[in-house]
Amino acid sequence: MSKAKQLAYLILAVFLVLVTWYLLSVFEAKDPALDTGNDSAAGQETDKQPVIVQSVSFESDASRIVSVGTGQAQQSITLTPESAGQVRDVLFKSGDSVREGDLLLTLDKEDEELALELAKLQLQDTRQRLARYEQAAPSGAVSATEVDQARNALSVAQIELSQAELAYTKRMILAPFDGVIGRSQVDPGERVNESSAIATLDDASNLNVDFNIPESFAYAVQEGQQVVAQTWALPGEEFTGKIRSIENRIDRETRTLQVRAQLPNEQGRLRTGMSFVIELFLSGELYPAVPAVAVQWDREAAYVWLVHDGVAERQAVEVLKRANGWALLSGQLSREDQVVIEGMQSLRGGMPVDVRSQKAPPEDISERSAAGILNDG
Repeated sequence: MSKAKQLAYLILAVFLVLVTWYLLSVFEAKDPALDTGNDSAAGQETDKQPVIVQSVSFESDASRIVSVGTGQAQQSITLTPESAGQVRDVLFKSGDSVREGDLLLTLDKEDEELALELAKLQLQDTRQRLARYEQAAPSGAVSATEVDQARNALSVAQIELSQAELAYTKRMILAPFDGVIGRSQVDPGERVNESSAIATLDDASNLNVDFNIPESFAYAVQEGQQVVAQTWALPGEEFTGKIRSIENRIDRETRTLQVRAQLPNEQGRLRTGMSFVIELFLSGELYPAVPAVAVQWDREAAYVWLVHDGVAERQAVEVLKRANGWALLSGQLSREDQVVIEGMQSLRGGMPVDVRSQKAPPEDISERSAAGILNDG
């Protein structure tokens, strides 16, 4: 191919490229009026401040009290004899579960057995004598005075029998209530008296724990309120109970009030004498609660940004408490208010906002309170 033809082809190719570029630019051109409208709308969208909001919730101004107490059985006694004597039989072992009325220990009782038999015979004799006198009285063989004396003798015999029975029962120790008995402090053959300790008996189906709270909470605590207990003997486990009773006086020395909590202990895992850490949550008045990041500050006071009808509004507040990423506030806030939690740095009063996301507050406020979100430590 000659150089002239090559040059002609090159010029033709350049010409086609130029024509193609021109046609594309013409077809891609926009209507000037349409361009102006789009630019205006885009400008309006650019003027709005993007934010993320969250609904205001309401929390109780709860207080968390932590105290230490010692567990004791709901019934606990030291068994002692009702009379002096020599131990005959010990009928229990340490740790036995006993029922009310179970026989636990006997003393020598030969004298009491004889006295009881004698009292029974005397009663039988006086009863028979009175029957004969009453039968003979109508015929005049027995005077009325003798009949009265026989009746009195019967009454005396009945009393003597009751005394003999009482003396006999005092030679035995019975369980006064259901519980678990400790180890025996005496052995068969040993002499004991009314002050001798035989064993301890505990009804620990419920465990009482006494603890103290500050005087300032005296009127906030009530019977039936829930407590949570932990013991060093069983680390990592929690036991739930309720307040059973409240002392009627403030201790003058410590300025505290003694409270008794009761912990269910059906499985018998808790023992008398264990130490416990008691947690008590006392609820208070309801206040608005928002994430702590929503609260802003200036020289005058704390405030939050609210969104009403797409516009930012500044609302002054007072911070009552901050804990675990939340703030408890006092101010003119309602459950319908949306508080800005992101994007508030460039906000001004009356500025249009673009709500990019709306977060809901936690569903169950009571569960949050129980979890300690806004509780004092």
